[in-house]
Formats: sequence, structure tokens, C-alpha cells
Amino acid sequence: MNYLDASTASDLCPVAAALRGIQTRAIDLGIDIMVVGATARDILLQHHVGLTPERATADVDVAIAVSGWEDFDALTGPLDNPSKRSHEFRVGDMTVDIIPFGGVENADRTILWPDEHRMNVLGFAEAMASAVHVALPLQIEVAVASLPAQSLLKLIAWRDRRFIGRKDAVDLRTILLAYHRGPYHDALYDDHFDLLEKRDFVPDTAGAERIGSDAAALVGEADRAVVRDTLLLRDDLMGALAGDMGGGRIADNRSLLEAYRDGFAMAAGS
Repeated sequence: MNYLDASTASDLCPVAAALRGIQTRAIDLGIDIMVVGATARDILLQHHVGLTPERATADVDVAIAVSGWEDFDALTGPLDNPSKRSHEFRVGDMTVDIIPFGGVENADRTILWPDEHRMNVLGFAEAMASAVHVALPLQIEVAVASLPAQSLLKLIAWRDRRFIGRKDAVDLRTILLAYHRGPYHDALYDDHFDLLEKRDFVPDTAGAERIGSDAAALVGEADRAVVRDTLLLRDDLMGALAGDMGGGRIADNRSLLEAYRDGFAMAAGS
């Protein structure tokens, strides 16, 4: 899927209003923007898959492709910044986190904020290249990170933030389980019957393997190695992640992660 029409979704009006203000300025500056985080999750799960996310959000996360920090400053300079945090702004009734990537990245795919906080932005450029274009209310269209891209971003975010909260793990579980619901359920039977057979016709693990394969297809070999070697092949991290995902039995979460890992590894040729 590369397009979604959610233009009549009244629940997205506050999000659309905040994004319209940012997008208008971004277009003038020649900056591409993409919705990520919980807002991206909610848009696709509710308006494409037909699910209600387990964890609500009141913020909008936006990633912007820039050539340097001067682009970030040009976009965010006029925005209200009551918290004084480098990435957090108030646009209308919404708090908006704006994360730059691209020309501000270091060789290790991190950015260094002015307050010396280092943030991993691995996966943002890949998410932009594979984004779903979504028509929102108020006659705007925005790029939204796809579910496979979101799964990668959540894995990386959990690895970096796992000692301060489990929300990224909860979101990852929701995203993995979504890949056998709604239109993805039909696609498993129509186009990926081999995965269902392999997984003894258990749709949730078949869907998890499929999204793992789709996620691996988004990234190059060097970055696949980062995901694979620092997370998916480390038994201690997989166990911790399964525990943080919540929602039921840890064993079930581990089965989802193992299926995701298998799909990732198969697509990555390892």
C-alpha cells in the first residue's frame, strides 16, 4: 500500500491542522516531512487496518529530511517552543516533536542535538523512501511511515530507551499483530500462503514473519547488520523485549519476535 484516503476522518482534524502549518512552511523551504511515532501508528491502524491502538497519544511526531541544521532552524524558528526543548514545539492545540535526519546524520546514523543528546535516526531515510501517502482532512496530504518501517523504528527506539519505559515495545507488539488483521489477513491467504503453512496456520506469527521480511527489504546490508546483530540475534535482548511488550504471555511475544527475526533474516540473506 502506498496511498490511503483518510480525508473524511474527523478524528484526524486536530492532527491535520497541526501538520498543515508545518507542511506549508516545509514546502516553501523545500523540506520533505513525514509522520512517524504513535501518530503514524494510529493513522494506519485505525484507518487502514481497522484497529484501535492500545496506547493513546496526544503528540505528533514529524521527521524532516534536511541538508543541515540550518534547515531545521529555518523550519522551527517561528514555532512556539514553550518547553524550551530542542525538538518540541506547540502548533495549534498539539505538541509536535520534530526530528531531523539526512544531512545532519553522523556516520553511525545518529544526530547530536544542541544539548549534546545523541539520538539514533537509523531507519528514518528508509521510512521516507517507503512512506504511505495519506490524504487527511483540511485538504492536505502527508507522508506516513509504513508499518514495516515503523517496526524498525520501534525496535531501534526500544533498544535505546528500554531503561526509561516500555512504550516502544508495546507499540511494536501492536504493529506486529496488525500484520495479520484486516487487509493483511486477506493478503496472507491470497499472496503468502507459504508463510501460513510454515507457521502451522497461525496468522499472527505468519504476519510477523511477513512484516520482518518487508522491513529487511527497506534497509541496506550495513544497516541490516545493525538491526540483526545488536538486537534480533541477542537472546538477552529478545527476552527483555518480549517481557516489555505486555499484552499477555511472554512466550507468545517471543514467538512473534522469532517469526519477525526469521522473516528479516530470510529477506536479508542471512
